[in-house]
Amino acid sequence: MAKIKNNLLLITQKIHSKDDDLAFVILWIDEFVKQGFNVTVICLEKGDFSDSFPVYSLGKERGNGRILRALIFLKHIFTLRYDKVFIHMNPEYFTLGGWYWKLRNIPSYLWYTHYKNHIHLKIAFLMARRIFAATDQSLPQYKTSQKRIITGHGIDISFWRNAATEVGPSRDEFQLLVVSRVCRSKRIDICLKALLCLDTRYRLTVYGRPVEKDYYEELIDFVKKEGLQHRVRFAGPVPMSELKNIYGNYGLFLNMAYETIDKTMLEAMIFGLYPVTTKANSIAIGLPIYPEDDKPETLAEFIRQKKWKSLSKDSLCSIVEEKHSLSALISKMREYIITGK
Repeated sequence: MAKIKNNLLLITQKIHSKDDDLAFVILWIDEFVKQGFNVTVICLEKGDFSDSFPVYSLGKERGNGRILRALIFLKHIFTLRYDKVFIHMNPEYFTLGGWYWKLRNIPSYLWYTHYKNHIHLKIAFLMARRIFAATDQSLPQYKTSQKRIITGHGIDISFWRNAATEVGPSRDEFQLLVVSRVCRSKRIDICLKALLCLDTRYRLTVYGRPVEKDYYEELIDFVKKEGLQHRVRFAGPVPMSELKNIYGNYGLFLNMAYETIDKTMLEAMIFGLYPVTTKANSIAIGLPIYPEDDKPETLAEFIRQKKWKSLSKDSLCSIVEEKHSLSALISKMREYIITGK
């Protein structure tokens, strides 16, 4: 019997243990290693990292421009030793290197959780053996294709659990939390409008980087116009490690992103925070209680009714463990990647 080859080239945007958005990628790679892969990483940008696995940066952190980065990328995929390719959330790398892997008959795979289609994704769909997605909401245009594999999300339960056990019962249920990038697709404006429908005991804190400055300014202007300055706080980005000290201080988690499950919702659940989100997102997560529509008034009424309090912290954590654990996610993808299916 031929020996299974398990040298995996993993391509991602950033390797940075203190990044506020992508630090979790290191946890993913650690799990790939635990499950038997020899992982080599190509990333666009490298920051703080323990060097526990080999990483080749394209040099954005050094100021390298696009052409130079593309040339470095091609050099690496031509010279590094690997048998399989896994690309995390960046289908444009299939546009740049997919032809080479296809010619060399190197199985390639993509993780992608968005629902919008574009030319890079179309090329990736042609080149990749499989495209993995967290929920059925992702990649609806490929719903009937056998290439699309629904896996659930990947949350490192052990990473969050120790901090979650330290959370006491004194959390303030009137403290509402949002953790996400500040951009239109996250629809934070709905959360602000819902706050207007709630009494003044409710406060909202938003952690996240303003990636769309005009949208951020619109939110700031809305807060001022509606006199919410003392009830809303934009706290800016925070490293993943510091979120351990944040989740436990809040009573409820809000996320109205359209047709996608942000991993922060699942992290918050381990701390006993119920994620108030869209009906589609709630069903995809496995939540039994949710607002019937996305109107601010409906969202506010759902918060007031407190039906979500019927689910204990243990119940919420069990949902994450059963449907969205990191070990289960990597195991599901491993079945395809290790054999080249």
